Amino acid sequence: MTHLRVVYKRGEEVRKKLIAAGVFDRSRKVIREGDFLLLPLKEEIDLPGTEIVYVEGRGVKRKAASLADSLKDALNAGELALLPRSFDIIGDIAVLEIPSELLDKERIIGESLLSTFKNIKVVARKETSVGTEYRTREVVVIAGENRTETVHKEYGCLYKLDVTTAYFSPRLGTERMRVASQVKEGERVLVMFAGVGPYAILIAKKTKPREVYAIELNPFAVKYLKENIKINKVDVKPILGDVKTETPKLGKFDRIIMPLPKDAGDFLDVAIPALNKGGVIHFYTFAHTPKEAADDVRKTSERLGHEIEVLASVECGTYSPRLSRMCVDFRLS
Repeated sequence: MTHLRVVYKRGEEVRKKLIAAGVFDRSRKVIREGDFLLLPLKEEIDLPGTEIVYVEGRGVKRKAASLADSLKDALNAGELALLPRSFDIIGDIAVLEIPSELLDKERIIGESLLSTFKNIKVVARKETSVGTEYRTREVVVIAGENRTETVHKEYGCLYKLDVTTAYFSPRLGTERMRVASQVKEGERVLVMFAGVGPYAILIAKKTKPREVYAIELNPFAVKYLKENIKINKVDVKPILGDVKTETPKLGKFDRIIMPLPKDAGDFLDVAIPALNKGGVIHFYTFAHTPKEAADDVRKTSERLGHEIEVLASVECGTYSPRLSRMCVDFRLS
């Protein structure tokens, strides 16, 4: 195979020239030969101080870039088309949906994920959707270590959790930072439906609030919430209980976060009275468009006797082909 022989100290300089000329062969390795490098060529080229040589080439082993790519030799075209296009990685656990047509191939799929993505140590299949009182789902470990507890790292914060006993979405990391970045020094912040603490802990760690309260109904999530407060060395006040019961006991807040898209509207009657004048609520819901989300919040607030000013309505994730997760930031008019 054709190579260009060049002294080692000029290797990078010449390689860049070959790339610019479109003749460097990326499918083969650069070979070290004493004080010289043999650069693989697609076609011959004449460069001063170099020599064309013909030696056996060494192929570059390309790592699969996706789950489908890693399984192209194990599944047929129809099966590849059924593979999920995305999956969640929580800590070192991959959680994915596998269609019923591929359940007999789940072990192959799981092992392929482990070999393709070295940061994944456990692969779990979703057994049920999120829908219980505590927003949890059942999963089945199909490959890797037999465990469902992990530690997820996000924006310098660590969140320990069990994916079967506490709800956590890694897809909301950017949205959590968007909200946290709006918190002003000295604010009193309430996070409803706090889970294992991603909003509350991020706010406490990255900003300078006066107080941060976190209310969560799920006792398993609260166990991890308390542990995560210690791990991250932040001052967050965790509360196990119902938002409707606990919120009125805590006084007024400058900022309230309501990350429960499915039912958050049922709690606006508690959140709005707990808001200081000029305070902001970050309200999550499902809608087709940001405008629809904002209009729905306005209507609900009006029914409760309040007029609101919408500051922003932001799409922050897909729920289904037609519905998206939205966050409406608003304050009382």
